[in-house]
Amino acid sequence: MKERTDKRIIRSKSAIKKAFLNLLYRKPFEQITISEIVGEANYNRGTFYSNFETKDCLLYEVIDDVLNEMINQIRKPYQTTERVDMEQLKISDVTLFKYFKENMSLYKLLLSDHIRVDFRFKMAKAIEKMFIEEYKYELGDESIDIKWLYTYRAYGLTGLIIRWIEEDCPDTPEYMTDQTLKLMTTATKVFHVKKNI
Repeated sequence: MKERTDKRIIRSKSAIKKAFLNLLYRKPFEQITISEIVGEANYNRGTFYSNFETKDCLLYEVIDDVLNEMINQIRKPYQTTERVDMEQLKISDVTLFKYFKENMSLYKLLLSDHIRVDFRFKMAKAIEKMFIEEYKYELGDESIDIKWLYTYRAYGLTGLIIRWIEEDCPDTPEYMTDQTLKLMTTATKVFHVKKNI
């Protein structure tokens, strides 16, 4: 009996989340009512409140689901190894940009002004947290504060992903993977100041 109940809960939560996202594509978060969500999902208000305390809780759970899936995509190529040489990685093994392209409309929605959450910041924080907890870089320069390296890389990668999504993914996922790996392994020690004409 408990397994059937658990499956029912999973099914109703999933339907409510899907209905919520469908509505969010059409109008901003503030304009969506719980009655609309349950109507779209073919459930009642009681079912909503047995799964979520508030509409905000629903939004945060949807965001957490998306971020967890994103982190799983980042982890994918490294699940069977302990030491990763980024210069030796096969582009075909890194599926992150393929995942973003397949889910571009969802990410564009979460990056839009339809929600009042800073999704950009949440993406960067999730990546930074994963880098800190799961990666240990080999550094040539011991004077670098590793904390700032994690922050620099996490926010740089997030910015690159967001710009690519906002521009409707103009380059292929393979090209973006190649560029990301090159950026992660490139050091620039000198730059020149361009003179305005």
